[in-house]
Formats: sequence, structure tokens, C-alpha cells
Amino acid sequence: MNLYAININEAIDEELVQLLLTKIDSKKRKRLEKFVFRKDLLRSLYGDLILRKKIIEDFDIRNDKIIFTNNKFGKPRCVNLPDFHYNLSHSGDWVICAIDKSPVGIDIEKIFTVDLNISKSFFSNKEHEDLMLSNDPFDYFFTLWSLKESYIKFIGKGLSHPLDSFTMHLKENRIKIESEERILNDIFFKQYNIEEGYKLAACGEKDNFPKNPIYISLEDLLSTFKYN
Repeated sequence: MNLYAININEAIDEELVQLLLTKIDSKKRKRLEKFVFRKDLLRSLYGDLILRKKIIEDFDIRNDKIIFTNNKFGKPRCVNLPDFHYNLSHSGDWVICAIDKSPVGIDIEKIFTVDLNISKSFFSNKEHEDLMLSNDPFDYFFTLWSLKESYIKFIGKGLSHPLDSFTMHLKENRIKIESEERILNDIFFKQYNIEEGYKLAACGEKDNFPKNPIYISLEDLLSTFKYN
């Protein structure tokens, strides 16, 4: 597995934004152009471009031959690359991409003040109890949220698989998931400290997580797409 991260705060002029928009699917481009806030556009644009950059580099496929689609639950995949599994997430200033040869889920969350009582609606009873007993409930809330979202995205069923239907156990630096009263020992998790104020979690069917994400700069993207 590899993780890639890009910060959207690097300065970019509008001419280059318009150039990069021509490098993605026309339907998605039209959807992005409707965004009111520029940061929303950049998050989605950069995520798409990271994927395209890695496919171009790793499979020697032309950008205009790359086609993305979704399963019936909305999980994306790349047509004609059955062993290329990926997942994207973004929050705040960061866009994260996970790529592996087997299914993978990734989630990043920016920590903010939240009504902790909503955990009763989204977390299991045990998770809510652990949250209320924690020394830093806001930190714990977003730790749980990112882990649970990474699992939901890993299985690719969206919110048709309720967040409160399984329980995350965070004890002694070990992360385990319990579903239907049994521990799922074939599911693995890893958390990363990408920046203070963020929670980043990855989920996979193998314990092959990288030590750290690979940071991609705007220049890295431009080097792939500016003249191609």
C-alpha cells in the first residue's frame, strides 16, 4: 500500500487551475466548476490528478484513456485495472489518496468542536461509553470517526452499512474491529499524524501500511500534466 498526501494551500493561479481542469473527465469537470468555494474545487481536482499521475507512471496509460466508474454503492474504481484499488479522502487543507493491490479505505478528518451527543446516533453503545470516559473526548471522537469511515470505505458499501453496526476497540495501541459479536482479525488499521488538528486512518485486508504518506507538491502534479 502507498499513501499520497497533498496540501491545497500552495499558491496556484487561475490559468493553471483551468489547465489542470482539462486533464480530468469532462463530466466531473463540469461538476467541479459549479462549486462555490475554490478550496472545494481544488480538493476534488487534486485527488483526481493524484490518481491519474500514479496510473500514468505505474501502468504507462495515457491520461485520456483513464476511465473511472463506481460500484452500486458509490465506491470508485478504474476501468480495465482490476488489481488497482484506491480510495480518496479530503478535509480542511489536505487531500489523501491510498493505493493498493487489494481493497483499501482511507479517511482524514479535521478536528472541530462538535456536540458529542451525536455519537449516540453514529457510534455503538460501547464506543459512546469509551468516548465519554476518555481524557480528550473531542480527540477520541474524531479518532473513532476516521477509523470507522476508513472501514466503511474499505468494504465499499457506503452508509448502507451503518456506522453503529460495528465497534472499534482501541486498547494498548491495538486497533480491532468487532462486528456481529466477533472480532474481525483479517481487517487491519493504521493511524497517521499528518498535522496537528487532523485525524488520518487507513484500513486494509493486509498489514502492509507504509510508515508515512508520500507528500506530493503542486509542482509534482504540474510536472505530469502541464505539458501532456
